[in-house]
Amino acid sequence: MKNIKNTKSVPRKETQKFKELEEKIEELALTIDKVEDEKLQIVNNLKRALADYQNLEANTQKRLGLLYLQSRKSLAEKLIPVVDDMSMAIKTKQEIQFDEQSLSWANGVVEILRNLEKGIEIIGLKKFVPEKGSKFDPSIHEALSVIDGENPGTIYEVIQPGYTLDDTVIRPSRVVVIKGNK
Repeated sequence: MKNIKNTKSVPRKETQKFKELEEKIEELALTIDKVEDEKLQIVNNLKRALADYQNLEANTQKRLGLLYLQSRKSLAEKLIPVVDDMSMAIKTKQEIQFDEQSLSWANGVVEILRNLEKGIEIIGLKKFVPEKGSKFDPSIHEALSVIDGENPGTIYEVIQPGYTLDDTVIRPSRVVVIKGNK
């Protein structure tokens, strides 16, 4: 018997279609790779844009906070002299003899000062008055003068109270300091 090989030949037309399909698959694979690269680039751009936005938002919040603090500080610096002047005027009230009508007016001024002091506390401005005999600290006190005496480096008298805004000294308390005996 003769050995007959089973040779099925693929018709030429189908071979051509097979090659065309392979080319089409290769073309689609390249297109998919290109689309994947573009997708990755878009995702990276979006991540970068999101990070930029978050940084911008954080920077904006920081700037707004700083602007808010500066506005409060500016307001406080304008109100402190008014409080000082009213306080000084009220101190003289005790030295002056008032009739009933004038006393009523003076008591109104005292009430206005109390309301003003409450108002400045709302914006975070706090008054601090050092105690006589406490240690002088140049970061929170301003020495207006010095006198001889016992306990050098301590406060002898408070001339004006100091003010802080969010734990930052806006105005140091103004004091007289003991420098020591000669």
